[in-house]
Amino acid sequence: MPGYRLLLSRQAHKFITDLNKRRARRVTQEIGDLRNYPFFAMPHDLAKLKGKKGYYRIRIGDLRVIFRVFEEEKEIYIEKIDHREKIYK
Repeated sequence: MPGYRLLLSRQAHKFITDLNKRRARRVTQEIGDLRNYPFFAMPHDLAKLKGKKGYYRIRIGDLRVIFRVFEEEKEIYIEKIDHREKIYK
């Protein structure tokens, strides 16, 4: 299995640290499983973003994680994490 390196933007890191422990743990688990892309250990609500090449989103309850996959570098860049009503603006 390919092992991808995860990179977090400052916004994503700050959002996780501002969450309560329970939600932060859930978000961290979901993001951590992205290392196994595309062979996930657990099911995810994952979708490609329309109009943005190489961008995906994961739904975690009312939160959305926007990330980009760099196949050649074996990296996943977590660009943004926010609530559903704020993430796409």
